[in-house]
Amino acid sequence: MAAGSKRGRRIRRPYAILAAALGVAVCAAGVSAQRGQGAGPAPEPAAPQAPTLALTGARVFDGTGAAPMDTMTIVVVKGRIQAVGPDGMVRIPADATRVDMTGKTVMPGLINTHGHLDAGDEAQPLYDRLNQQLRTYAQYGITTVVTLGDDGKESVKVRDENDKGDPVRAQLYPSGQAVTAKTVEDARKAIDAAADAKVSIIKTRMEGNRDDMTPEVAAALIEQAHNRGLRVAAHLYYLKDAKTLVNAGLDIIAHSIRDVDADAAFIEDLKKRSVGYIPTLTRDLSVFVYETTPAFFTDPFFLKGEAAYKAQMDQLKEPQRQRRTRDNPQTDQIRKALAVANRNLKRFSDGGVPIALGTDSGASLGRWQGYFEHVELEMMVKAGMTPMQALVSATGGAAKVMRRNEAGVIQAGRRADLLVLNADPLSNITNTRQIHAVYVAGRQVQ
Repeated sequence: MAAGSKRGRRIRRPYAILAAALGVAVCAAGVSAQRGQGAGPAPEPAAPQAPTLALTGARVFDGTGAAPMDTMTIVVVKGRIQAVGPDGMVRIPADATRVDMTGKTVMPGLINTHGHLDAGDEAQPLYDRLNQQLRTYAQYGITTVVTLGDDGKESVKVRDENDKGDPVRAQLYPSGQAVTAKTVEDARKAIDAAADAKVSIIKTRMEGNRDDMTPEVAAALIEQAHNRGLRVAAHLYYLKDAKTLVNAGLDIIAHSIRDVDADAAFIEDLKKRSVGYIPTLTRDLSVFVYETTPAFFTDPFFLKGEAAYKAQMDQLKEPQRQRRTRDNPQTDQIRKALAVANRNLKRFSDGGVPIALGTDSGASLGRWQGYFEHVELEMMVKAGMTPMQALVSATGGAAKVMRRNEAGVIQAGRRADLLVLNADPLSNITNTRQIHAVYVAGRQVQ
């Protein structure tokens, strides 16, 4: 991996360049000073400062869906992108560490809009487990994780340390526990409790059961979340539940619709309302792929995470567990459901519905944090999306769906979360696995 200096030196003055005719995107990075006062009398140690960097000679895919541009320079100051433009047309600060990216593709770090941090060694303190798992995500180029189901306490603490985590780890935006209710009053109280806990988003659920929320209660829950400035994502399976929640004001469908093909009217409704759609195809893959030992258990890219994955791998290799998977009626049911999910993803994507990459990784055994995001991209392309569409869903598109506009696009003023690849992912989506370097807020993941 390309190396950068451990600490950046102070910038003497900000640079601003005007080169509109050449399409140079430049602005000064307006980044607030690092937080860092502890609760006790002594201040916490300051997090390592991001170095001033100039990545030169790069092929840049910016995450917006625009065609990539060659021989580009990206200047990073204090963890933010200060300027992007053609080599020779961007002023590079004198104290910048220059990193030659000739032959590399630089793209935004991947955003997982449906992850979990429930895995790990339960003997460890939860805070440490969360950070360890975010570290694994980052090593695979996933630089932002929205968790849809977490403890809502330690996760919020970790979220509040975004940009300060050491060692470098993915940025976190947690939901806390899923919120449902029986009455309108209870729905509003539950949302207030979640909002007071300072979560980043609300997760709710509808399972197709008799005891699900009524439409009235769902509408009150979503309305109260919006009153508190929070978007709502829903765990679901059935088209009828999706329609109920969307009519109630839902912002994000957090799993594929898997029972029937979605009708054209509903697809148009999602587009008009800008409701985001997260396929989580690997969630269903994980139900049946362990009938036998999967081939990817010997994939060197998968085995990058072996330290984090080994305990689960050993369990999933057990012949008795594999036999139970083969004999479980749900296995074939979910295999068929995945075929419906693939068709619906293609229909939603073609219909202009905002698509965001998400995996449900970390929620249970065999849903690999880090690795499955790359598998998800491959599955999205196999379902009928183009590599460009899939990559946008994991970068700028994901940022839009989650309203996390500090990341997802290589643009002046955005956080410098960058994935550097040795090969072009637009020519082959599996090239996202050819990782040369990862940067989170301008600091390189080691």
